Amino acid sequence: MFEQTMSLLLSGEFICPIRYPDAYRYLSDEAHQKDVTAYLTRIGRKLSVTGLGGGWYMSFDQIGQDQRRSVRDEFSRIKLDLRFLVEFFVKAMRASEREEFYSRGDKIEAHALMAAIDSNPGLRAEFQALATVGRSSGSDGKLKSNLDRQLKYLRDEGYLVLANPEREIYLVTGKIEYLYEVVQFLMGIDGIADDVDEEGPTTPQMF
Repeated sequence: MFEQTMSLLLSGEFICPIRYPDAYRYLSDEAHQKDVTAYLTRIGRKLSVTGLGGGWYMSFDQIGQDQRRSVRDEFSRIKLDLRFLVEFFVKAMRASEREEFYSRGDKIEAHALMAAIDSNPGLRAEFQALATVGRSSGSDGKLKSNLDRQLKYLRDEGYLVLANPEREIYLVTGKIEYLYEVVQFLMGIDGIADDVDEEGPTTPQMF
């Protein structure tokens, strides 16, 4: 399991019990954590985990000039997609009449979500507007096509897994915890690109 887990980490994957249960169980063992850490240390990386413990990922061990450049690029990408990511989950929460934001293991049923959106003209307009946000552009303008494209993007980015293809039931992964942390970090910082370039971030990055 060491090789499979290392392969996931080195490719930038986020290991949580929803998306990669075997690798997550492997990393839950302290001895295995030490083995992985020993390997990552040799290449200037370290094993990091979200504050809530829902997912493991690889981050820089130290931030030098080259690493700052990579971190700055990663933050630029995150900031570009952040509006879509946050707005999708917020709007889905409203459509589903949830009182709390999504967390690891929560379900999103595409058919139920589609029905709720379609019955509410305001939400319908908001989800249609999301079609042009981030990488969700290029759809045919139909609500179902837009929603399918948005859900696919969230799967590709590791925030959802398709647990039941027939019923189109998705599960939220532990990467949602990393999103929380990034949002909180960015909310407390002005001019993030300059800060990262000069000093490096105060929160770990997935690399």
